Amino acid sequence: MTLQEYISFWQETYDKHQSRPTTYAAHNYVFKNHILPGLGDIPLSELTSEMIGDFLEERRRFGNHRPGSSGLGEETMRHIHRLLQQCLDQAMRDGLISDNPARAFHYSKPKKVNADVLTPLEMEDYLDAAERLGYLPMFMLALTTGLRQGELIALKWSDLDIENWTLTIAENRAVVRRELVEYGSQTRTIALTPEVIDLLIREHDKHPSSPLMFMHPATLKPYSPQMVRRMHDEIIKEAGLDHIRFTDLRHTCAVLSLRNGLETKELARML
Repeated sequence: MTLQEYISFWQETYDKHQSRPTTYAAHNYVFKNHILPGLGDIPLSELTSEMIGDFLEERRRFGNHRPGSSGLGEETMRHIHRLLQQCLDQAMRDGLISDNPARAFHYSKPKKVNADVLTPLEMEDYLDAAERLGYLPMFMLALTTGLRQGELIALKWSDLDIENWTLTIAENRAVVRRELVEYGSQTRTIALTPEVIDLLIREHDKHPSSPLMFMHPATLKPYSPQMVRRMHDEIIKEAGLDHIRFTDLRHTCAVLSLRNGLETKELARML
């Protein structure tokens, strides 16, 4: 059995049933673009730590198998190594190999997390730019609640409780290939401001017959995470805030919530 054959088995038998759809898709990307081109044809029982070391060094220096690729960063290398190690750990449990050659290597976690928090003036500039571009409801919601991209694009109107000013987040709902997929029932409920409620009502008036809270106007389907990032990039260019990432909206929400007196446990539950 080659490593490629075992990886196919591992994905179908374990990964598909234990991971969120978006995580499964991310794993598939790493396998297809990094691990399989370098190691896939090697018999599983013949895989050595030296082979893995050579493979990891090649990816670090030269990137993936595509022509013109540059070297990979530490975060990507950690993802590649962790996924390969996870897969080979299961091969050990399945009795196919006696030890895991990927465990000879270690990629430490970054010791510092870089996060930019918007100042009040930057928040105004960001939201003004979002309004000029027609993106205000989605990004006002992101900034005031700290929702992730995947949570934003998977929202439905039925999640909104206008009377109680709350929004229920389905934590096990995701957009997969531009379709909503439900794979669990875990939820959390967060409070909204009247201003955000008003914006969402106006957004609903644009497409009242759709169950989706945020719908792509051309395809009538959910947005993809890539689309949200492009919209965010348009906003920061319009606002002149080129150092702000989408994840910094979540950081800003957390900092402002704490400054406004929200308890740490309540903030953790909200996020």
